[in-house]
Amino acid sequence: MEAHAHADPPASAAGLAEAARVRAEVPAIFAVLVVLTVAEVLVSRLHAGRAPVITALVGLAIAKAGLVGLFFMHLRHETRVLRWTVLGPLVAPGLYGLVLAADAAWRMLP
Repeated sequence: MEAHAHADPPASAAGLAEAARVRAEVPAIFAVLVVLTVAEVLVSRLHAGRAPVITALVGLAIAKAGLVGLFFMHLRHETRVLRWTVLGPLVAPGLYGLVLAADAAWRMLP
């Protein structure tokens, strides 16, 4: 059997410009992720009370997960439906927490 090599289609100028832009974004996004990680370490050492620290850490983790999904998993360039299919579940834990808090408050009513 003969192996067939697949030739890459000729690259357009717009495609090359887009690839260069995406390559330029990677170090910037990496730097933002490093800054967010440093912020997580600093927040974890605060003596501001348990609830504010946990809230800040969860928010930072969601922001980091969103950036990784959008830029390193290339979801930013996908359709809106696919983006929400992947990023939508990031909202679910927050909604679940609100429902649990509302339920606890309801049970405390006389």
